[in-house]
Amino acid sequence: MLTKRFVQATIALFCLVALPAMACRPFGSYQFVEDKTGGIWFTEGDNNAVSRLAPDGSVKAYPLPTPNAEPTSLALDRNGNIWFAEMNVAKVGRLGRDGRVIEYPTAGGQPVRVTTDANGEAWFTQIAHDHSATTGGHAGHQAPPISKIGRVTADGKMIDYPLTEGFPTAIAFDRSGQAWVTVLVPSDGAPEGTKPVGKLARLDRDGKWTWISRWENSCPGNLLAEADGGIVYSDHCRGVVERRSRSGKLQVIALPPQTVVRQMTLGVPHDGTLWITDTQTGKLMRIERSGKAEFINTPDNGDQPFAIYVTRHGEVIYSEAYNYNINRLGRDGVLTEHLIRIDERRGTQEVRDGEVCYVKFAARIVAKAEMDRKRAEEVKNGRFKPDGAGTERTVEQKCLLCHDTRRLMLTRRSDWSFSIERMQEYMHARGIPRLMAGEKAALVQYFNSYYGYGR
Repeated sequence: MLTKRFVQATIALFCLVALPAMACRPFGSYQFVEDKTGGIWFTEGDNNAVSRLAPDGSVKAYPLPTPNAEPTSLALDRNGNIWFAEMNVAKVGRLGRDGRVIEYPTAGGQPVRVTTDANGEAWFTQIAHDHSATTGGHAGHQAPPISKIGRVTADGKMIDYPLTEGFPTAIAFDRSGQAWVTVLVPSDGAPEGTKPVGKLARLDRDGKWTWISRWENSCPGNLLAEADGGIVYSDHCRGVVERRSRSGKLQVIALPPQTVVRQMTLGVPHDGTLWITDTQTGKLMRIERSGKAEFINTPDNGDQPFAIYVTRHGEVIYSEAYNYNINRLGRDGVLTEHLIRIDERRGTQEVRDGEVCYVKFAARIVAKAEMDRKRAEEVKNGRFKPDGAGTERTVEQKCLLCHDTRRLMLTRRSDWSFSIERMQEYMHARGIPRLMAGEKAALVQYFNSYYGYGR
């Protein structure tokens, strides 16, 4: 039986919960990656597919050959192929540019995170687990459990780099092509009071492990390679993000108390900015090179941010747990929500049975789709909703000095106080008289009532 500490660490590091196939889980966006034409690729666990969100907002899904595969991670290789890990069926897959999917079985465990090297080969993390009782005995599942780094060569051969203890939580290649790995040695089964141990290692192609760092009460993950040749990783057990330069110099950034990093990504331009999804607050966080951390105002709709990615244009893409959407936060602060396959989800509901919840989201999806339809009509007409008090005229007279109609009508906020306050700053910077207290209160109430998130 896993200890509570180990379960928490596993959830935070991998964003995964090993529940039955029908149980509640994210709609599938465990991870994002951007292709050369600006398409956003993402995994869909519930839809058993790897999918692409095009710049025009359309979505194309590529169904996986193996049922209930639970794709959890993906990466783009130098030839434009998409590689992905299929956690539930112990396979690593490749989606070619021609749309054809090839699957490679891996023995004795769950592949979780996948990345690619400069040669176009796929590398992945694997947690030791015996799937033979739950997967129907697919090829490769009868092998003894093994935690490892795996590599799929150009000719499809599987190479194993096993660990003697613990399991790998992340892998990344630095600018010189060196593989780095974070490892968690859980305290499960150890004497009372034993803390989990975290490790950082280099791994060569010939299988040589070189251990660089070891920490007590540690659970490192979210390993990333930085543009300057260094690496960065998070460790929510120690409450830090650490940067390691090419020369080995460390920068330790203390996170706000109780922060639990779910995912982390590099900002654009690559100036050292990091973006984080925090499971404790349910918010996004931005960390500057100096270490200054700032929570980002996003709609509070009861869903926690999950996967996160920053595009080459600086837009922040993130998914939410238990929600069928992809959110796009522009550099101007405007939030756009893409609802994924609305029609396919309409017949579902949400049912709870003890600790297990079943994904059935029709009511929420229908409500959001209807809101989008109404707002699209308002944008077409260019008219704000009348509230009987004439506040819409204040919007036109005051707010449009700083913002355009479309942006105000389509932006989603759970509380508009922050946006109205920021608008005041814009007004002041441009020499425009600030809002009177009564005007500000009326505008906040107006936008919360008519243009608030989920209304």
